[in-house]
Amino acid sequence: MERNFLVVAGNAASREALAGELRASGYAVTRAANGAEAERVAQSVSLDAVLIESQLPDMSAEDLADRIRSIRPDCRIVTVTSFEQIKNSPAQLRFGANDYLVQGGQLSSLVRSPFEAQNSKGNTFAERGNDALLATVDMLVGLLELEDAYFGGTSHRAMMLAKQVSEELSADQQTVQEVCLATLLRDVGKAGVAPELFTEPGTLSDEQRSAMQEHVQASLRLIEHIDFPWKVQPIIRHHHERYDGSGYPDGLRGREIPMGARIVAVVDAFVALTSDRTHRDAYDAEGALQKMIEQAGRQFDPEVIEAFQRVLDKRLDRRSDAKPIVLIADPQKDSRKLLKMSLVNEDIEVREAPNCGAALKVMLKSPPNVVMVDVDADPAEAFGLLQEMRSDKTLCRIPLVFLTRSSDRVQKLRALREGVDDYVNKDDDVETTVARVQNILLRETVRREGQAKVRKGITGDLENLALPDIVQTLAMGMKSALVTITNEKKTGKIWFENGAAVHATAVKKEGEEAFYEIVSWTSGEFLIEHG
Repeated sequence: MERNFLVVAGNAASREALAGELRASGYAVTRAANGAEAERVAQSVSLDAVLIESQLPDMSAEDLADRIRSIRPDCRIVTVTSFEQIKNSPAQLRFGANDYLVQGGQLSSLVRSPFEAQNSKGNTFAERGNDALLATVDMLVGLLELEDAYFGGTSHRAMMLAKQVSEELSADQQTVQEVCLATLLRDVGKAGVAPELFTEPGTLSDEQRSAMQEHVQASLRLIEHIDFPWKVQPIIRHHHERYDGSGYPDGLRGREIPMGARIVAVVDAFVALTSDRTHRDAYDAEGALQKMIEQAGRQFDPEVIEAFQRVLDKRLDRRSDAKPIVLIADPQKDSRKLLKMSLVNEDIEVREAPNCGAALKVMLKSPPNVVMVDVDADPAEAFGLLQEMRSDKTLCRIPLVFLTRSSDRVQKLRALREGVDDYVNKDDDVETTVARVQNILLRETVRREGQAKVRKGITGDLENLALPDIVQTLAMGMKSALVTITNEKKTGKIWFENGAAVHATAVKKEGEEAFYEIVSWTSGEFLIEHG
């Protein structure tokens, strides 16, 4: 598991020296120049250890240590004093038996040693426990949502997207775990809110809006007694904050919002937009993404939007405008229900039939993308359906999967030779079965549409988001990014580091002169590339 360290030092040289030692040992290191910045980092990122230089420009090291402990109680905190700070001060005269001088490399070794000892012993049991907890919560939430026409499977889809976005942003394993659990539990408080409020067409009244927003506090009340080892509650509390500070419940903005909450806000919005509601049909993935890009820097963290866009580009099986449809023909209702829940969780629409005859009627009325048929109940009927599908000009294009508990090798070979696309054992892990269905859908999508083009950065028009607004957005989030502006035949580039513009080029100009040249452009297109 990757360890995340924070180095806090007002002196840039000290900060870089300590960070370099830790980074060279393979640890993820975040740097902060003062206490306020360090506190914001602790709210956004899971931390294993913090090195604090005693002389900070805005608060005492002891005060910062107390603040970080309140945010990350399991974090190891070490306060150090650089010899540069005391060599010309009276403090050196007070050295006694409890004061020592340690070189930077030795200090880094001391800080790393407990984590290296843990890593050497392995943490398999704990990791399995974490995975089991996440899978259990996922299953229970999925069962609660299964029969809901509007919210069935949404929590699992949001959780999987949140996990992928977290990993795309190179989050450590603890942060990924926090985000996944928070995503699954974020809306458990909806049980106490009138269901119609979440599907009400048009604008809600102030009273209705207040009642709907109460579900966040209700969710927190339901889990406040659980002593999670992860910062789940802050993510749930703040996942309806907006990047520009106009959200609820606390009006946080930019980096004040925990990173996990910024991730959940994006995936939550996407899942909502791509789900049917009483007053509108679901957006396709591309349409939903474009609406969200328009809100980058306003409602959403633009860096998270960019990472989310990369995640979607990798999900070729979701490029179709409509949800894929899987038809399950199985006389065993319990077996159908278990498979249905897992498929619905992957944003796949499921239709059911008790036998092959009923399945054929469903197919003729509205062809699905994949058909899954139980072959054990009546093998002759299943093979008859296979032959009928393969001889029909329309149905022959639909992939067919046989489901069985039999180990009959002869039957399996016959099925594959006669054109079955897959032969699946019903006793296999259900996730394996779902993955095989997804592979079929992916193969069919690529066959129809070809490979997707990977997009680059966040794009838009200056008329919708002016350059000063872009500059303010990057400063608010302390982002490092390259902004490219195209104005007719002119192109300008501005580099940002930690929210500050550090260089610019435009029309044979460089530096500050180029920056003000670009700022004067009021029309054109922009491209923001984070990192």
